[in-house]
Amino acid sequence: MKKFSLFISVVFVSYVFLPSLMFAKPINAQDTKVSLKEPVASENKSSLPVKKVEPPKKAQPVEIAKPQPKQSSPAKKKNVPLQSQPAEVVEPKADKASSVKPKVEAKPKPVGKSQPREKAKVSPQESENAAFTKVIDTAQASDTESNKTRNSSSLPAVASVNGQPIGAYAFEALLLEQLRKGTRDSVELRKNIRDELVVQTLLSQLAMEEGLDEEKEVELAFESARRTILSQAWRQNWGKENPIKETEIQREYNATVKKLGDTEYQLRQVVVADETAAYLIIDQMEAGKSLGDLANRYTIESGGKKSKGLLPWVSPSLLLSPIGELITQVKKGEVLSSPVRTQAGWHIVKVEGVRSLTPPSLEQLQSQVRQGILQKKMTKEIQKLLDQAKIKF
Repeated sequence: MKKFSLFISVVFVSYVFLPSLMFAKPINAQDTKVSLKEPVASENKSSLPVKKVEPPKKAQPVEIAKPQPKQSSPAKKKNVPLQSQPAEVVEPKADKASSVKPKVEAKPKPVGKSQPREKAKVSPQESENAAFTKVIDTAQASDTESNKTRNSSSLPAVASVNGQPIGAYAFEALLLEQLRKGTRDSVELRKNIRDELVVQTLLSQLAMEEGLDEEKEVELAFESARRTILSQAWRQNWGKENPIKETEIQREYNATVKKLGDTEYQLRQVVVADETAAYLIIDQMEAGKSLGDLANRYTIESGGKKSKGLLPWVSPSLLLSPIGELITQVKKGEVLSSPVRTQAGWHIVKVEGVRSLTPPSLEQLQSQVRQGILQKKMTKEIQKLLDQAKIKF
């Protein structure tokens, strides 16, 4: 027993004192105390986690890594830049109040960024459809506005037939046509034009009801009218695109004044269709009959019977050739010795008056000169187009 107890004591001493002797080195006393306590603490700690702590360390490695931001106090990192806040705010606080703080953070920051992200997710077809619908909406809005402006800015109607208005444009067109023919403007003329438009509108309505617009002759007439209207529209458009310059008007005016000369004549004439009739007129004049009475009876000139063949004062340069050259060779009251032939017929001409010519000013002739220049240029352009076109007869 003594030997056995001695063996136990030796083992106990070796178990207790050998580790301290093995780790004992020439260091301070304080260090020796810490070194003696550390292995004991490590043994105490290691004895506990071997059964309880180590399994959670192996089973939840992620949870141990996440709490590391918790050790950093949020109070100290309030002034940290915005880049560090999402890692500190979202991850630790999502476990506690995930329904509150993600909303608070989403409102101030992604307000400006969320809208472009949503637009970027839109498919190209949806964006094209949206743009197309916008274009249609704007077009419809512009059409309604244009219709309103057209209705408000349309010319006033001179009359209406069964609810169909007659615009002032048609009235003005017919009025200008009559004035160009030499008809004098008057209240009666305007009333007649208006009445004629009323009759035309009523009859056209009846023709449409009877289906006459579908007949071949009417379609051909429509085509002819369409061709005439389009050709006139081309002439007007060409005149707008090729305006006449003021220098051209001044140059043409000077040439016109020079051509008119300084003398004008007043003539009386009788125009007949053949040479035999012309010489018979001369024989009757020699027998004592006046040229005015003969013009009232025999002339074929338009308006010559009413005026008894008397023409307004005119420059010789404006008369048909060769009348202009011949009247400068006779005196006042004389008759040309023989009839003169022109495109209009055979003329028997008497000089009724001679006086000096005062040419009109540029302001008085500006519109006429402009129209003359435009007509000359347009005629050249049309001839050029005719030469380039393929025409067969």
